[in-house]
Amino acid sequence: MQTWEEKLITAILTQAVEDAKYTGLSKKYLKHKIQAIDWIMSNDPQFSYYCKLLNIEPSYIKNKIKLHTNTRFSKKQKVLVKPIIKMLERKNNEQRHIGI
Repeated sequence: MQTWEEKLITAILTQAVEDAKYTGLSKKYLKHKIQAIDWIMSNDPQFSYYCKLLNIEPSYIKNKIKLHTNTRFSKKQKVLVKPIIKMLERKNNEQRHIGI
């Protein structure tokens, strides 16, 4: 039986995988897709920590996504994604600049 912490972490990881699989055209959810793919695939320490808390190898989720999930962006999504990526890059640069 899972503790409430394990249930929460399971829900977070599940949502990230679902977000990475998004195929629609909502800018809000495309932003979530970009962030989820980056979080899972970039060796983020928090992602690795959550996986280890659940006794899951981070590479297991990464490989499942690579093999069984289409994380590519459709032509219509690509048009919408460009300004989102620029905005996220700007935000990340600002956070690095102030030390967050």
